This record gives sequence, C-alpha cells and structure tokens, in this order.
Amino acid sequence: MINHRTSGQFDVIDLDPYGSAAPFIDAAVQAVAEGGMICVTSTDMTVLSGNYPEVCFAKYGAMPTKAKHLHEFALRVLLHALETSATRYQRHVVPVLSLSVDFYIRIFVRVYKKPAEVKHSVARRAFVLQSAGCPSFYLQPLGRPTGREGGYVCAHLHKPPRGLAAEGGRASRRR
Repeated sequence: MINHRTSGQFDVIDLDPYGSAAPFIDAAVQAVAEGGMICVTSTDMTVLSGNYPEVCFAKYGAMPTKAKHLHEFALRVLLHALETSATRYQRHVVPVLSLSVDFYIRIFVRVYKKPAEVKHSVARRAFVLQSAGCPSFYLQPLGRPTGREGGYVCAHLHKPPRGLAAEGGRASRRR
C-alpha cells in the first residue's frame, strides 16, 4: 500500500488482520483515493476494552476504561486512531458504519483531503472522565471554536476557581 501513496491510489482498502490493525492504518490512509473507503477489522478487543490500557495507548493513542460501554469505547478508540493518522496528511475521515460483533469490531470510513475540515478535528475529540464509584462520566472537549474562521483554541480542562481576580492573583476576601 505504501507504494501507491501518490499514484494509483485505491478506491477501497480492507484491513482485516489477525489481531490489531494499528500497524496498517497509516499506510491505508495514505494509499486510499480521495473519497475512498477504508474498512478496518480489529480482533484485539482485550486491548481495546481496557484489560491492557498501556498496550492500547502504545498502539492506538488512547487509554480505555473498563465500563459497561466498552464496545462503544473500543469503536471510538479505533476511530480516533484513524482520524489521528488522517490528520497527519491533511485528510479527514467520515464514519459510515461501525460494528461491534462478539470478539471483534469493524469500521467503515470515507477519507477526504480537505485541509479546512482537518482544523475541525480537535472539536470532535474529548477526554472521557469516568467516575470510579458509579457509571457516570463526563466528556471534556479538547478544543472549542473561536470567533475567527476555522479557528480553535484548546479547551480548559479545569476552569479557574471562582473569586480569582482577572490579573491572575487571589481575590481579596471581604471581612
């Protein structure tokens, strides 16, 4: 696939390895034609479901949590890996279909070369803050839009406490 990056690109690429598809994602994103489809199957659900979070981080760049939504989270981790690889080459992915069946997941995405859409990638990503004591979670977006065209700024993970002065010092207490 790597030899077909610039000429003779493929309309459809189907990645169906035994185990992780992570080593092949980068080459597939480069070799697919404009508007082409990438079909990815991953059978390493033990890694994607949170049993080995350090391995998942090394392969996919994400830390999964063990929760009831582990199948959905595994799909999102694989989509994140595809999107991360695509943004390196000024491309973006559009999910078409995502499946979680038994011990594997399968994702179908279209790949487009639109640098303006790559800027919006940060707004589609978030940290998942999972409670240890209950099933509730919170999505913390990585970026939020600014006033200028296509501009994004990093989202604040923690907002400053109330009562802090605008200069950055501590607010004086009234006695």
